Amino acid sequence: MKYAVLILKAVLLVLLTMVYIGEIDVSPLLANLKSKYRSAAAYYVEVLSALAVFLILLDFIQFTVVWFYRRRSKVRGEDNFIVGIGHLYSIILVIGLTVGLLSLFRIQIREVLTSLSIIFAGLVLLTKDYVSNMINGMIMTFSGEISIGDSIRIGQHRGKIVDITLQNIHLLNDDDDVIYIPNNLALTTDIVNYTKREIKRTSLDFEIDLKYLVTVEELERNLIETLKPFQDLIQKNSYYLRVAEVKPSSVTMKFQYILKEPNKELERTIRRKVVRRLVEIISGREKFVDKIPELPEDFSGHA
Repeated sequence: MKYAVLILKAVLLVLLTMVYIGEIDVSPLLANLKSKYRSAAAYYVEVLSALAVFLILLDFIQFTVVWFYRRRSKVRGEDNFIVGIGHLYSIILVIGLTVGLLSLFRIQIREVLTSLSIIFAGLVLLTKDYVSNMINGMIMTFSGEISIGDSIRIGQHRGKIVDITLQNIHLLNDDDDVIYIPNNLALTTDIVNYTKREIKRTSLDFEIDLKYLVTVEELERNLIETLKPFQDLIQKNSYYLRVAEVKPSSVTMKFQYILKEPNKELERTIRRKVVRRLVEIISGREKFVDKIPELPEDFSGHA
């Protein structure tokens, strides 16, 4: 079916091109019109045929480029290049349709740009953020630094990229919320790409008050013990509890491990298990700390 439509478009493209260049004479079809309408009808036929040729040719170019790329790179779904080609197609399509409609009403593009230059300058100022987002979106799709399907962190947001449009990056977080991050912000913010690193290490960041922490080693053993049900799915000896930052009353830590096979659902399950275990540890030690009697205010330290 797809190839039948493609062949039909090719035949239509040839016919319309021949009409546009005059190889196919359509004047007999206009003979029944009144003489005062014939020149206008001939003009409209010429403009519409040119516009149709442009649309079909643009569609062919997009299809051919994507087809060759898929065949060469053996890509079945969508990746950055295909999304970028789609963005280019949309931009050129809008420009072409605008020019075609102006031509249909016998409006010269140069005259429009000259007479409305001040208005266009104002529009540029009003839409500069929109245009900047579009340009940055194109840069990101073709740069290859981040791709659809990558697990990244932008600022405080972490998740999987599900789409990159001309305006936003669509990020799916662990709660299945879709976060829209403007391309301008993404291009000026530090991005951590967890997918691009060679070792696919999963990391859970948390902060714990010093009064609930006995030793780092004891907490590490506790968390590893919690993940025993998943030990066949996690690489042996890949567990690591790292101290990221020491504050006056708390410590920021990263509990890391490496899954044998990347699995988003498994990551969520393990993350939930670890977080609940941390809550249990802190809750249990908080009750213990609360039972310690406070020193009297007049305690001087003497027997």
